[in-house]
Amino acid sequence: MEQKKIKWFDRINTGPGDWPLILFFAATGLAVHFITYDNFELHRDAYLYYAQSEHLAWGFFSVPPFTALVTKFATLIFGNTVFGMRFFPAIIGSVNVILLGLAVKELGGKKIAMVLAMLAYLTSPAYLHVNFLLQPTCFNQFFWLLSGYLILVMIKRNKSSMWLWIALVFGLGFLNKYSIVFFYAAFGIALLISPYRSFLKSRYFFLALAIGFVVILPNLIWQYIFQWPVISHMEELRETQLVHVRISDFLLEQFMMNAQAMFLWFGALLVVLFKKEEKQYRLFGFIFIIVIFLLMFGSGKSYYTLGVYPMMFVFGAYFTEKYLKKSLLYFSGFLVLWMFTGLYISFFFDGVPFITFERAMRKDAFRWEDGTYHDLPQDVADMTGWKEIGEKVSDIFLDLGTENINNCDIFCYHYGQAGAVMFYGKKSNIPQPISFNGSFLYWSPDSLTKDYMIWVHSDLYNDFQPDSILPLRFEKVTLLETINNPNFREDGTRIYLCEKPNDYYKNYYKELVDELKSRYR
Repeated sequence: MEQKKIKWFDRINTGPGDWPLILFFAATGLAVHFITYDNFELHRDAYLYYAQSEHLAWGFFSVPPFTALVTKFATLIFGNTVFGMRFFPAIIGSVNVILLGLAVKELGGKKIAMVLAMLAYLTSPAYLHVNFLLQPTCFNQFFWLLSGYLILVMIKRNKSSMWLWIALVFGLGFLNKYSIVFFYAAFGIALLISPYRSFLKSRYFFLALAIGFVVILPNLIWQYIFQWPVISHMEELRETQLVHVRISDFLLEQFMMNAQAMFLWFGALLVVLFKKEEKQYRLFGFIFIIVIFLLMFGSGKSYYTLGVYPMMFVFGAYFTEKYLKKSLLYFSGFLVLWMFTGLYISFFFDGVPFITFERAMRKDAFRWEDGTYHDLPQDVADMTGWKEIGEKVSDIFLDLGTENINNCDIFCYHYGQAGAVMFYGKKSNIPQPISFNGSFLYWSPDSLTKDYMIWVHSDLYNDFQPDSILPLRFEKVTLLETINNPNFREDGTRIYLCEKPNDYYKNYYKELVDELKSRYR
């Protein structure tokens, strides 16, 4: 009986038709995201990329242009809808599943290895979360995985012409998120200390350097023209968020983020680093370790490393199938059970955004980027309240009447508020909101010329007291709306209608805008 079971298992593992299996898992991942796309509102950052998509350029204050361009395609196809904004992140997650299957095939793995690698990705709360959000992070992980796959093809087939594709992927990845530099820095170091450094002598490598430089050059020129605002952004990020990153938390979260696939990725890391028979793949172990160290000592957030784990899923699945032939049926069954158990537990502890607010809440259990503890994960608290802000501002704007809607400005403190006003106010022809936060500064007028201003204020970020300060700037100030949503990170946001800015405020505004814009010109 035991022998029959093993033969039956082997027939499944070696049977024809790898592509139907790969596409099945890719479609499953896509279905999960399409079914759950409207469980929460858009994340605060999605509104920033929407705003950028309305002002396409080769760069922005905090990020390169790729995500804004994707967002533009999404809104052109689907309009200003939550589904449209979450469509491409879901698609890219399924493409990642396909890449995992192809990488296993490249190694020579069969169906069981493919299933284990793809399932490790699909049951990861980290990747489920990332592919739910319209952010550069989901595309960044795609470019990291695609880079790893191309590197594998290059060394496995001894095909130095792959440098051209690697360079193109680096360039596009750079235009999406600058952190891809960490992956390629790790790759460069790992290549130099490995036998594969001979690939650096290829003429394709030097051509690849030129291709990569040409692709990223427009963004570098934009950064130069605007006096490298990304440096200011990184300094601000380090002072407000990265300063709270602790090495102990960083290391612990490396194990927790993909605990459901720990046996795969950690086992693979040990094998590629220490098993002589697999030394041809040691390069990938070096890349993994170097990325971890670069980000850990660079005070990077723990999730910045997520891009290096999928290739470890590939190797872990392949080695499982290769070295555990006699117990493959039982061990692979254990791994699958472990993956789904880990995913189930994450619904209660990690706040994966496919559950309710009530299920996600745990008293003071979640540490936010400012180092404080809260009942909800920060990302979950950032996925509600924005629609209400956008719609209330639109209502106030329309209530001014047709004779006054061209005589009204809107002021928002930060990009989340301003982007939400743009997104939900599109059908009302809302004017471009004024804000001094990030790229919104570039789009704000140099002076005030209108008689009305809708002012959106949150106490979360500064000590500005609108009830006492706004009357000193306008002839009349009326509090019209207050956002009451205890799950909202910015609960208590107030919306004022201000009338007739006085000369003092007009002069103050002009001087402030001139000073701020002069820093980036």
